[in-house]
Order: sequence, then structure tokens, then C-alpha cells
Amino acid sequence: MKKLLAILAGFCLTLMSLHGAPACFAQADQGLKERAQAFWDARVRQDWTVLYQYQPGADRSQAGLDEFTAFSKKNAPFRFLSFELEHTETAGDLGWVKVACTARVAGYGDLPPKTTSETWQVWEKIEGNWFPVPAKQLEELPSRPPSVRSAEDEAALTKRANDFWEAKEKEQWGLLYEYCDPEFRKTVSQEEFLQKKARYVYVAHSVVWTEVTGDKGKVKVTSLIRPNDPYLTKIEPKEDSSFEDWIKVEGIWYRSIPKSSFQGG
Repeated sequence: MKKLLAILAGFCLTLMSLHGAPACFAQADQGLKERAQAFWDARVRQDWTVLYQYQPGADRSQAGLDEFTAFSKKNAPFRFLSFELEHTETAGDLGWVKVACTARVAGYGDLPPKTTSETWQVWEKIEGNWFPVPAKQLEELPSRPPSVRSAEDEAALTKRANDFWEAKEKEQWGLLYEYCDPEFRKTVSQEEFLQKKARYVYVAHSVVWTEVTGDKGKVKVTSLIRPNDPYLTKIEPKEDSSFEDWIKVEGIWYRSIPKSSFQGG
């Protein structure tokens, strides 16, 4: 029981850290702006020593400065020529930097450079310092800041996702089927859906964040699960994270589930 309570407490901390503040509390952060300015200055100058300091600690522990420099010189896909920071915004320990930059493809000096805009770079504050989020972790975080997202749509999606997960926890599989998107229900009957045995017992959950783009939504959920096996009822639940796709159809949010991925869990 104590371990379960500790995990639940961790859920609360995760929610506070990653979900960030609502749009009305989103704000600029001078520290983020200064760090982003120095980072992009170094990109333009190709100052690998400075850029190395912007690598996450785990990455720096795996590769030294010389190795990082050699790899970057050989593999950097673009040569950045200039940039302008258009906007910075933070919510909790997350930050977003809107950058307009001019660059050309590395190794093709005869090609004309191109200017890009409307690009949001995601940052995260770690131990008091801001770092750009590595590409491999971007799907774990909202890609745009709260000020450019619809708080109303995301509140509706959050409620819908919470109801979906509460149905999971109560093992209300018939109700859960109604949350599946209409296209899925056209190809998978309720009878077929109910015949599938859930792989896990769902003990608790927390919707960490939601992000809406038009009629599509993305939801990150952390949950406590244990195997759905009568011989393993005393096993401690483990924490799990998932990223869910949702779609809005005629004003209602549905869990988007490709039939090919349907396994009943």
C-alpha cells in the first residue's frame, strides 16, 4: 500500500511538472530567451564547444567533446546562416522558442539558402537550466505552447480521455467500445471487441497533457497496471506511459484505434 501511495504521489508531481500551467498563466522566461539566443548564435558560428554544453547530461556522458565535434562536422544536415528569435514562452518546466532561420543544406553550397518560419523548438528546464529537447523525445511533450492551443478543446479532450480511462479501470468494456472512433466500430463489432481479454488490470491513471490540432488530438497518460491474471492479483502495479491519438467527429472526441493494432488491451 505504501508503495502504491508513493507511485500515486509521483503521478501528481509528474502532472505538475509536465502538464505545465494553463494558457492564462503561460509566460515568457528571460532565462530561456538568453539560453536560446546563445544556442542559436553557436549554431550559426558552428561553435561545437558551446553546442556540446546544450546536450543532455546522459548524452554528454556517452560522448566526449571531440567525438561530438567530429560527428557534428560530418553529419550536421544544415548550415545555419542567420536566425531571429520571434517569441519565447514557458509553462512550468517546459518552454517553446519560435525561430525564423536561414539555412542551406550542408555540403551543397551551390544551392540557394532557404528561410523558414513558424517553427517551434521545444525546451525543458533541467536542474535550473534550459536545454533543447532531443528529437527522440519530442513526441513525449506538446509541440506548441499553450497560447496557440485551444484551452477549450483541450479541456474537452482531457475530460473525454479521463472518462475513457475510468471505464478501463471499472472494466466497463461495453462503454469503452463507444469511445472508439466510428471507423473502427464499422470494422470491429462490439461482440468481437468484447471477446478480447484485456491484458492488464488498470488501477489508476493521470492525463499528463493533451494537445489539439484541428480535429486531431494527442494525449499522454501515465497509469498503474498489473497483468490480468488471477494468479498475480497480489503483484504490485507498475507505472506505464502511453501516447494516444484521438479524433473529433461531429464535435465528439473518440479514441483513434487502427484495426490492425487492435489487441483488446
